[in-house]
Amino acid sequence: MEEIQSTCAMLARHPEEFVVQNVKLIANADFRRDVEHDNAIAARDASISTLTAKLKVTRSDNRWLRAKLNKLTDMQFGQSSEKGAGSSQKKGGEQEPNAGGGNNEGGRGDSGGKTDDDAEPPKKPRGMKGKQAVVIPNYLSREDPRVIEPETGEICSCGCQMRPMGEQIIERLTFRPAQVRVIKEIYPKYVCRTCDRFVQAKVPPREFDYTKFDDRLIAGLAVSKFADFLPLYRQEQIFKRSGVKIHRSTMVRLMDQLCNALEPVHQALEADLKSSTKLSMDETVLSQLMPDNGKTKTCYVWALCRDDRRWAGNAPPGVVFHFMQSRKGEHAEEILQGFSGNLQVDGYAGYRRLMSPDRPGGQIKLAYCWAHVRRKFIDVVKATKSKRAEEIIDLINTIYTIEKKIAGMPSVVRLAVRDEEAKPTIDQLFQLLVETSKSISMKSSLGAAITYTMKLREGLTVFLEDGRVEFDNNAVENTIRPIALLRKNALFAGSEIGGRNWAIMASIIGTCRMNGIEPYAYLIWLLGRMAAGHPRSEYDKLLPWHCPKGRHGIE
Repeated sequence: MEEIQSTCAMLARHPEEFVVQNVKLIANADFRRDVEHDNAIAARDASISTLTAKLKVTRSDNRWLRAKLNKLTDMQFGQSSEKGAGSSQKKGGEQEPNAGGGNNEGGRGDSGGKTDDDAEPPKKPRGMKGKQAVVIPNYLSREDPRVIEPETGEICSCGCQMRPMGEQIIERLTFRPAQVRVIKEIYPKYVCRTCDRFVQAKVPPREFDYTKFDDRLIAGLAVSKFADFLPLYRQEQIFKRSGVKIHRSTMVRLMDQLCNALEPVHQALEADLKSSTKLSMDETVLSQLMPDNGKTKTCYVWALCRDDRRWAGNAPPGVVFHFMQSRKGEHAEEILQGFSGNLQVDGYAGYRRLMSPDRPGGQIKLAYCWAHVRRKFIDVVKATKSKRAEEIIDLINTIYTIEKKIAGMPSVVRLAVRDEEAKPTIDQLFQLLVETSKSISMKSSLGAAITYTMKLREGLTVFLEDGRVEFDNNAVENTIRPIALLRKNALFAGSEIGGRNWAIMASIIGTCRMNGIEPYAYLIWLLGRMAAGHPRSEYDKLLPWHCPKGRHGIE
């Protein structure tokens, strides 16, 4: 710049035309210099902006990957229980009750006094510390008592006759390994020489004729596999210890025969459940062994559950399973043919086709599960320690406290309490979600959880409109746990027929468990009634809740 000024001063001594001409040259050069200088600054600023944007994207990706890694680490090594999630949980994972139905700041309850954490836990009775009471029921068979006399008998060491003054009675539980016995039946034949008449007693009817295996054995195999989760190859080993050789292929054939006989009962159970107007549905994975190549295919078991005990309904609880080759929504539509009403499900998109107004049999109203929503935010807390996610979990826990209080009450009472206490908390929760979504990236883990919740908002609020609808879908999720346990032990179903057998037996045994019926006692009663010729059109009278003596399986 100094050089330009000195040059201009020197030009002042020259003629005007010369000065004008050179000044123009200088001005043009100066302009080009400024333009080139500005372009360099603009290019540098653009480069800085680009690198800043890339840095932000990289940091966002790192946060997402870190959250994903934390979630997977927790799934692998963390506790499976969801208790303790949230910032205002009581010891054991239960939230402090909120007197205002969840209207406090951030959904945090304030007991206003001594909390349960400060209260002393109840003390065990003296002599019971570290022990649990042993219950010996009266219906158990008892051996003839043994009287154990003293070594000296009734004569004292001084030679006098001793008199009885009382006795001490001790009862102990004992165990006898499962016995495999042979039933031998003899049918005498009589003939009259005079009238040439032949007489022989009829063989009592049995459900499985022309086999060496009694109905009790077949029922025991089924209960051991589907209720006690013992695969057939392990039962084969147990029989070998008793010297009995029953190959697992024979057991498979017996299970096929049993499930073929129980299929009409399975259909009657399904029809009874679909006659209700409120059900729950879920699905779980079950692998199937593919023929010839030794590989497995991912199939699914669909569960349809009714549990009206939660709202003091009269219908007995029950569950029906169906084995399907995929998770397509068309399978749910096929299973639910003939049903209309409220259906409690998770957020799986395959169920949305059931809401079509053109659906044959009537439209189904979907009620979504808050437990799945809560798990989304629990994952966020575990991955990112988000305080806002903790506030959302606290609000959900507040509603769980309300739901626990009204469990088992009539639907009218439940609906009234929900309208007064739960609805304000739900409104506060969704308002918090909307406000949070304006200040965070919706591609983050918290943003994904909020998007999931807002997408299901209509179905998540159905429980505020119908007292029969539950806050979550845990009722049906509890029924599919035996499928997961058996899958862990048996790994896969051997064929499509094997998957069908899993579904039928899990339905029968699961319904027995929900009604407090011992599966073995029920199967013996059921097979006896079927063998006696019970009309197939009246198989609905053979469902587990009709079993007269099914509380205990010990004969």
